Amino acid sequence: MPFNSDTYYANKAARIAYEWIAKAKDVKRRAAIGDAYPWEIERIPSMVKVARSEMRSSLFYRKLNDERKARKRNPK
Repeated sequence: MPFNSDTYYANKAARIAYEWIAKAKDVKRRAAIGDAYPWEIERIPSMVKVARSEMRSSLFYRKLNDERKARKRNPK
C-alpha cells in the first residue's frame, strides 16, 4: 500500500489534539485538588483552543483524502 500523506497528517493532528486534551484534563484535575500552579490553570482555555485547531486540521486532511480518492475513482 502506498504512503498516504493525507491520512498520516490527519492521524498526527488527531493524536496531537488528544494529547492537548489530556494535558488540559490533567491540569484541571490537579487544580481541583489544589496541586496546579496558577499559570497552568490560566492556560487551560488555550490548551482547548489548540486541541480544537488540531482537530479541524485532522478533519481537513481527511476531507482532502476523500476528495482525492473520489477523483481517482471518477476521472474527468
